[in-house]
Amino acid sequence: MTNAAPNTDYKSELIKLDAVEQALAGLREQYGTVPNVQTKEGYALCKKGIKELTTYRTSTEKLRKEITKPHRDFIDRVNAYGKDLVEKLQVIEQPLKDAKQHEDERAERIKQERIAKLRESININIWSFLDTIAGLDSTGLAELHDAALAIDLDGYFDVTDEAEEAKADVLKRISEQHGQVLERERLAAEQAEVDAERRRLREENEKREAEQRELEELRRFKAEQDAKRDAEEAEKRKPQPEPAPEPKPEPEPLPAAAEHKPLDTSRLSAAADSYKAPDKPAAKTETVTISRGEYDQLLADQAKLHALESMGVDNWSGYADAMQQLAA
Repeated sequence: MTNAAPNTDYKSELIKLDAVEQALAGLREQYGTVPNVQTKEGYALCKKGIKELTTYRTSTEKLRKEITKPHRDFIDRVNAYGKDLVEKLQVIEQPLKDAKQHEDERAERIKQERIAKLRESININIWSFLDTIAGLDSTGLAELHDAALAIDLDGYFDVTDEAEEAKADVLKRISEQHGQVLERERLAAEQAEVDAERRRLREENEKREAEQRELEELRRFKAEQDAKRDAEEAEKRKPQPEPAPEPKPEPEPLPAAAEHKPLDTSRLSAAADSYKAPDKPAAKTETVTISRGEYDQLLADQAKLHALESMGVDNWSGYADAMQQLAA
């Protein structure tokens, strides 16, 4: 079997095909337009054209096959020879490919295992920051953000992009949570201030109400005393009929308070004197004769005043004003 290419004169072979190409111009001019086959002349022309064109076509096809046959035989020999060489080369090549594929697969497995460990490291060292985000106050979130900002991304190699995205996402979520917590803390502080102010106003109002009640009580007490005193003075000013002389009765025993404890007017006098105007001279001590009823009333008033002072009425804010009014 020889592998030499056939020695063919292509120029002479192509001359035969060139003759057909030269005839094409006349054939196209003569039969390029389809005649009216319903007429006798048109029908005959159509029949003649088919016959002539068929002859050209079949002869051209036969000529093509004759020209290409030597080349087609050579191509078949080349294909068979080349196929045999390829099969022999594949016998040498395939073991190398198998070995390379095995190594590539092993390296890919190692790479994927390494990537899996790196991704697990991302979960542990980066994404885990989000596990502790709940329940932290603004200070804790700020510290957590600083810690996340210091995350080292060296050593992630194949998944460096994933690590950078994870870090950026963690920082974003912590920042968002920090902003929300700051706003809640601000609102809570404002509410606490409002509540404290409400408590203060309520306590002040309760204190004013208590003081007002004490003032009203003192005013009522003074009004009763003034009314009683006015009534007694009015009673004194009434003309009294001259009573008939009666035998002088035996002196009645004094009440226990009068026998054992004389009327102590020092505190009343001192309190009244302390609130007199500086330019008003102090009254001289005089002896006054009063009735038994007035005397008993003074003792009762003194006991009441002692009771009020023992319960702290002298510490009341309006006590000084009352003493000044009494001394006026």
